[in-house]
Amino acid sequence: MPISVSDQARIFLCSVAGGMLIAFIYDVFRIKRRAIKTSSIVIYFEDFIYWIIVSLVMFAVVYYSNEGEIRGYIFLGTLLGVVLYILLFSRAIMKSSLFIIRIVCKVFSMIWLAMTYPFRIVFKILAVPAGFFLKASRNTLRRVKGLGKSKLARAAIWKKMIKNIRKKI
Repeated sequence: MPISVSDQARIFLCSVAGGMLIAFIYDVFRIKRRAIKTSSIVIYFEDFIYWIIVSLVMFAVVYYSNEGEIRGYIFLGTLLGVVLYILLFSRAIMKSSLFIIRIVCKVFSMIWLAMTYPFRIVFKILAVPAGFFLKASRNTLRRVKGLGKSKLARAAIWKKMIKNIRKKI
């Protein structure tokens, strides 16, 4: 059944919007990768998830706009949407998102420092006597170890002497 020009324009605009959504999802993954350093295995897994999401978005766009019929101009519209998003919005969204993430991290860091400040002061105050007791306990442990070794060495010598005397008798 032939499709009117207005329907084709609507389908084309839906595919442009779908392409912009795909590019935005890619930017979300890029922002996540810049904010949190990940290993290459995790990047492969993220790429797999990205392509699953892209296929679902494209399926939804084609199904919603054209009842599942694939046309060539849908791919052109999607490509145009990706290019438009990259040229118009990508840089601004990346910079603003990373700026917001940095500010949020700094705020949480300051809150964490404020919450742990009393504990850090108490630990610094208790570090002096704890260090003294730790040093004293190490010295005591070394002395006890040394005494035990010397007694064991003496016992071993006595054991050898008794063994030699038995052999001679």
